[in-house]
Amino acid sequence: MRSLRTLIAATFVLLAAAGCTGSDDDAGDGAPSTPAAPAAPAAPELAGPAESEALAALPTGTATGSAVLSYAGLGELREPFTGRCSRDGDSTRIEGSADTARITFVISPDGARLDLDDSGVTASSELSTGRYEVSGTHLSLAADLAQNGVRVGSAELEIDCGG
Repeated sequence: MRSLRTLIAATFVLLAAAGCTGSDDDAGDGAPSTPAAPAAPAAPELAGPAESEALAALPTGTATGSAVLSYAGLGELREPFTGRCSRDGDSTRIEGSADTARITFVISPDGARLDLDDSGVTASSELSTGRYEVSGTHLSLAADLAQNGVRVGSAELEIDCGG
C-alpha cells in the first residue's frame, strides 16, 4: 500500500461529484425537465461532553498501540502508534507518531479534533460520535472524521496509556 503522504500529496483536494437525474422528456408540456438536486448527506453528529467524559478515565504517560486513519479519495494510514497521553483540565490529549505521520488527538467537552501532519502535508478534522470505550488503560475508538460538517473519512485508535 502506498504511504498516506504520497496519496495526500497527489490528491489532497476532495471532489464532490453531483449526479444529475431526470431527462429532457417531460410528462406533458414539452419543456425539458429540471434535474433533481442530489440529496445532501446527513452531517455527522460530532463528539462532545459524553465522549470527553469517557476518555477522562485514561491515565497519563506513554501511549502505544495502533492507528488506522482513512481519508475519502486519499487512502489509508494503518501503522503502529507511539506517543504520550496527557490531560489538561477537562481535555485529554494523545499525541505521537505512526510511521512518518505525526498525529494529535484532543478531546474536551467542546468536541474532538484529530490533526495529521505527514511530512508537511496536513489535515485537521473533527470527530463524530462513535465508539469511545475506555477499559483500564486501554482506549478503543472508532469514529468518522468530518470537515465543515461533511464526513471525510474515519479514525480507529487502539491505544494503551500509562506506564
